[in-house]
Amino acid sequence: MLSQYIGSFLFPQRCPLCGCSLESTDSKIPNRHICPTCLHSLEHTQQFVLRDNITEDLFVANNRFERAAAYLFYDKGDKVSRLIQLAKYGRHPELIYELTREAVSDSLQTDFFDDIDVIIPIPLHPRRYRQRGYNQSDYIAQALSETLHIPTDVSHVQRIRNNQRQALSKGKDREKNVEGIFAVNHPEEMYRQHILIVDDVITTGSTIRSCMEAMEPFRGARFSVFAIAKAR
Repeated sequence: MLSQYIGSFLFPQRCPLCGCSLESTDSKIPNRHICPTCLHSLEHTQQFVLRDNITEDLFVANNRFERAAAYLFYDKGDKVSRLIQLAKYGRHPELIYELTREAVSDSLQTDFFDDIDVIIPIPLHPRRYRQRGYNQSDYIAQALSETLHIPTDVSHVQRIRNNQRQALSKGKDREKNVEGIFAVNHPEEMYRQHILIVDDVITTGSTIRSCMEAMEPFRGARFSVFAIAKAR
């Protein structure tokens, strides 16, 4: 305990966006990783209450699709993109966990999560998981599960092809890049479940659409989507 105190005193935790010491923020909120000022400066989409929003438009062609919402808007180089890059590649998944808890707090006056039976994070290929050491989408699912008391599932959908990162593909190449990359196990166990698919960023929606197509054997299942950010 003493060594932890000394380390905290000599090297105080700082907000990754503005650099301010988090020791000076509200002590009533434990384990804060982003300062309140920066959190409040992020641009919210309001999609928890806006139906037929631009995120939902990406998935309406699937006749089992229900709802979709992203919490924040994402532009290359902005604050949201910096946080997600740190969470995804900088070994700071706690940032995306905190953003998810903030999203849940903002959603409490809506019915967006009310009818969800199970949460499924978009899986990484095992090789990429070993390289990174974690799946950032698992942290989103965990934060949702802990705050909403909805179970998560990481066993019924797998990524079977280690496709190129979507950020390196453009236009129609994005659709081809994610064709057939997912497979499902024991589909009978997901009979008539309302599944919330979660990911960090939605750009064209092609990865999630591919995941929905792989889950077609889940008889009677319905799909909703949540992401931390929607790219503009």
